[in-house]
Amino acid sequence: MAKKITKNELEQIQDFAKKINNATSRIGQLEMEKHAVLHALHDVQSDFSVFQNELKEKYGDVKINMQTGKFEPKLEV
Repeated sequence: MAKKITKNELEQIQDFAKKINNATSRIGQLEMEKHAVLHALHDVQSDFSVFQNELKEKYGDVKINMQTGKFEPKLEV
């Protein structure tokens, strides 16, 4: 009985391990990018909320057409 695997089999194992490690590392990088994007999104949403409140104080509780900037009737539900 052989005491070790062939050189080719060892190379295949090492290749699989390398691919797995690379994929795991890439997932970690993507998660870090995702976290940064989510943080930036939160900041933009927070800034937008503040701006909306400023507009509401200035113009009242109105609906604004985002293409024209004109006020539109608010539909009551």
